[in-house]
Amino acid sequence: MRKAGVHIGFALIAGAFVSLGLSHSSLAKGSDGSQPVGQAVAKAPVLLAEPLVKANPNPAVPLAAVLTLQARNAVSVEVSIHERLAGRPDKSWQLSAPLSPDGSAKIPVVGFRPGSELTFTVSLRGSSGALTRVPNELAFRAPNLPDVGLNWPKIDTLELDRAKVEPGITFLSVRRNFLGRGSLMTTRQRDFQRKFGLIIALNEDGEVVWYYKSPQRIAGVQSMPDGRILVTLADQRTRIIDVLGNVEREYVAALRPDRDPSSSAIPIEGIQTIHHEPYLTKEGTFIAMSANARRIDNYYTSVTDPNAPRKPQMVMGDSIIEYDATGKVLWKWDSFDHLDPMRIHFHLFQPYWMTRGFPGHLDWTHGNGVSYDEKNGTIIVSLKQMDAIIGISRKTGEIKWIYGDPTGWNGALAEKVLKPKGQFVRYPFSPHHPHVDGPGLMTYYDNGMFQAFPFTGKAPVPQHLNFSRAARIQVDEKAMTFEEVWTSETERTEGSCYNWAMGEAETLPMTGNTLLVRANCTPQDPSVSDFNEFDLSKRFVDELYGDAFVDQYTKDNPSKRVARYRFSNPDQIMSWTLYGGFHRSSVAGGK
Repeated sequence: MRKAGVHIGFALIAGAFVSLGLSHSSLAKGSDGSQPVGQAVAKAPVLLAEPLVKANPNPAVPLAAVLTLQARNAVSVEVSIHERLAGRPDKSWQLSAPLSPDGSAKIPVVGFRPGSELTFTVSLRGSSGALTRVPNELAFRAPNLPDVGLNWPKIDTLELDRAKVEPGITFLSVRRNFLGRGSLMTTRQRDFQRKFGLIIALNEDGEVVWYYKSPQRIAGVQSMPDGRILVTLADQRTRIIDVLGNVEREYVAALRPDRDPSSSAIPIEGIQTIHHEPYLTKEGTFIAMSANARRIDNYYTSVTDPNAPRKPQMVMGDSIIEYDATGKVLWKWDSFDHLDPMRIHFHLFQPYWMTRGFPGHLDWTHGNGVSYDEKNGTIIVSLKQMDAIIGISRKTGEIKWIYGDPTGWNGALAEKVLKPKGQFVRYPFSPHHPHVDGPGLMTYYDNGMFQAFPFTGKAPVPQHLNFSRAARIQVDEKAMTFEEVWTSETERTEGSCYNWAMGEAETLPMTGNTLLVRANCTPQDPSVSDFNEFDLSKRFVDELYGDAFVDQYTKDNPSKRVARYRFSNPDQIMSWTLYGGFHRSSVAGGK
């Protein structure tokens, strides 16, 4: 058994590696032993710096390694990796990387399981295309995971139909939650939540194969075409990292409350926040949500009494911006200019923005997801507090359609509300992060909160009678209709999960399964409320412990669950929650 980080040495004589398996007899010669006229001699690869495998030097990604070498007369390096883990099947895979102009290579090694033993076979590809194997193997022992507790969740595979799950890796944005009301937390309790974040990647068996540690809470995560990861942090930053955890670029809201003059992040001018998760376009620009404050005179002071006195209020409403790689804003759409600020949600006065550096600011739109329907030229935005998903013309900025309950939309906006085609379970209530599957086709997570609006006389659905789900709809922009073509669930059952915030759903490309990230499933207790955090006469939902789940459902109607992974804290002194996530074919990248 070789120890972690130990490498095998190679014979180097006069700067040339003498045991590459090449000899003069292997070169093409004429019948008399001479070199044919005009034919170039393929020079044998020469190893200048022997291959090494070492632990990733960046502590943000402990479950990774780096293979390095340097050679002459070679164009690329090919690596075969064999993984052994006690009690589990062996695995093998290959890596390939070009050599840089100076002949060096630095190859990330990711995707292996904690505690496994890795063996590497290295080969060099010469300019002629011939592959020459380096005779000795390298060895590396993967580190173990952190202990389960306040810094690491317990992860269990509860259900698995291995033949029906989507192949590949699921990346999850993982948070820890103090069990308490945000408005009553001390600074240390709030820091316990906000100054910690994880991205954890699971394979099909629910095994951890990669993770990233962040000093800030993480919201949305998104895969980039080149394998990098787009990460949004709780302090109004969006960060691009590689699979070794190296920060390659950051963007930050220039007018955020806690401005750090020493930050190297690229400022996006004119905005107070950048939140949840930007959308990366094919042009390399970003479409993002940015909540900004506006003072509204004669505004609401109650969501239950329509006759309560009005007063001036600072209100947070979302803008949608598109910015380029330099941080320059190319396009902007402002909800204050297109929507009615007097159409409100029961959570208007809840302390979302008040605990994020904007004391006294009300939460009007609460955007939580943006995508782009390229074929129709439609930017699709989920607005939690509007209980709606809205389609916006990227060309003109006009609202094209509104997918939501028709209650409370007046004038020209009422004409934009899509009409249902066929049967459907319900309109979206507190929807979260729509994903475009094709022209007019999208999948979204439906928290299901309240299913009612202030001042209409309809009582909100209490949390213990509610359920969350995923749904897929087809929008016909010409006919101004929607059709619900799939849903994970049609009604509440004894095993239903209700998570009143966060969550994500997306269609997976190979099987057509749907990935559901259920943020936190709290006990459905009639003595608990999700209505008003400031009402101390009842227990609030954030004070309860709950587990988080990652599910896969088939594309059938009715759908069948084929996988379930649970994130829990056995001591139940805090909760692990899942903001959302994404799926791709491997840790290193791919669709």
